[in-house]
Amino acid sequence: MQGGQETIPRQPDLRTGRESTTIEWTYRIPLLTSRFMLWDFVRVTVMSVSIMYVLVALMGWVVDGEPALLPLQVPLMVGGILLALFFIVGVLLGNRFTMTFVVKPDGVTYSSGAREKRWNRAAVLFGALGRSATTTGAGLLATASEQGGWKWSDLHSARYFPRQRVISLRNSWRTVLRLHCTAEDYERIRAAVAAGLERGAAVRGTGAPVSGGTGGRG
Repeated sequence: MQGGQETIPRQPDLRTGRESTTIEWTYRIPLLTSRFMLWDFVRVTVMSVSIMYVLVALMGWVVDGEPALLPLQVPLMVGGILLALFFIVGVLLGNRFTMTFVVKPDGVTYSSGAREKRWNRAAVLFGALGRSATTTGAGLLATASEQGGWKWSDLHSARYFPRQRVISLRNSWRTVLRLHCTAEDYERIRAAVAAGLERGAAVRGTGAPVSGGTGGRG
């Protein structure tokens, strides 16, 4: 079973008097076989290594008066370690990462499953015991992002992938969350997202939300 979905009963909207639907569902997301997860991993890894490279260069400039450039082997090694950790976690989790999504009238939220939270804390512990800053840092980052959410006014557009039943939500410059939907409720979730983006655009006073279209990396 790849995903399950539970619909929360409708609640009246105090401003309009109409009923508004909150959609909540749990989905077991593929890790090693999902192009979305692989693309996000590559993007996060490149950003993390680039930030590390820039910070070290700036520290060298502040301390010694000239940028300190890391050897090329260091970013490659860090990227290799992160790739190995991603593969190991994927195998240990059975190539599935459980997440619960909630699409509400005022925004969208997500949270990781209980098993995933335990693994995040184990990564922090093993990294500390093994004196591995990379493993500890990866565990801390995963722990910090176990749950979160955005108001519709903070989301500017969405890209829709009906074949994969994925909706990528974007702020003004990047993808912040991907909704992995069940087959039976994809269209209903898509409609709720479109309506939410319209409300968010109205709050920002920018008119209609930007249409992200379909296809591409998302």
